[in-house]
Amino acid sequence: QAIKRAKSAIFFSATLTPLEYFRDTLGGEEEDYIMALSSPFDSEKLELLICDNISTRYKDREKSYFDIVEYLNTVVNQKKGNYLVFFPSYKYMNNIHDRYIEEYPTSNVIIQSFNMKEKEREHFLGNFNSNCEEILLGFAVLGGIFSEGIDLTGDRLSGVIIVGVGLPKICLERNIIRNFFDEKNSTGFKYAYMYPGMNKVLQAAGRVIRTETDKGVILLIDERFSYSDYRRLFPEHWRKNTRVKRLKDVEKSLRLFWSD
Repeated sequence: QAIKRAKSAIFFSATLTPLEYFRDTLGGEEEDYIMALSSPFDSEKLELLICDNISTRYKDREKSYFDIVEYLNTVVNQKKGNYLVFFPSYKYMNNIHDRYIEEYPTSNVIIQSFNMKEKEREHFLGNFNSNCEEILLGFAVLGGIFSEGIDLTGDRLSGVIIVGVGLPKICLERNIIRNFFDEKNSTGFKYAYMYPGMNKVLQAAGRVIRTETDKGVILLIDERFSYSDYRRLFPEHWRKNTRVKRLKDVEKSLRLFWSD
């Protein structure tokens, strides 16, 4: 209704993917003009790793704890610095966090809490200092206050690990959306769950490279990141990526990346 009151409207974001989905859901028409610009940043300064031999589906999550803990520890130990790991839910995050500090009790770890006040948010982000001589690992949730709209430039953030494809929780509202678009164009699941989930993934991953001089790593953990429907949603600068099946693969890739 707001758009119809105007002669024109422009929507701009770094994460309007796929464009057709956002055109539909924001009230656009098929003849409306859409365009995508490539990333201005050097793709050689981003190392994208995909671990697709772990399932983070709800029914498999308990079995994934140990493997995810080991991948987190492997990533952060290749270079001293600050890292963020994002999860699809607070419960999953808390369970992995507890297992991580149990396995590595001397680690420097902080965790997002539910309904953080402004001072608590500032304190959380204040831990991400430049020129750090230690390893810091921050646990956070996808789609939350730390996965979008924050700028940890330079060496304030060395990498991001994303666990899962960010699918929203099944609920009545999402299923209404799903049914509506199934009837309209047979894209119900994608419009209600897949696209909003991947949008959260892209936003969280976007925390790593914020300026032309930034350099960092992204590790995506979920078997679905190798599915064609998900890979089609990768931005152009993600086309260069490495699949990792073992901890040794992560070590090798990051050793070369950080030494370059």
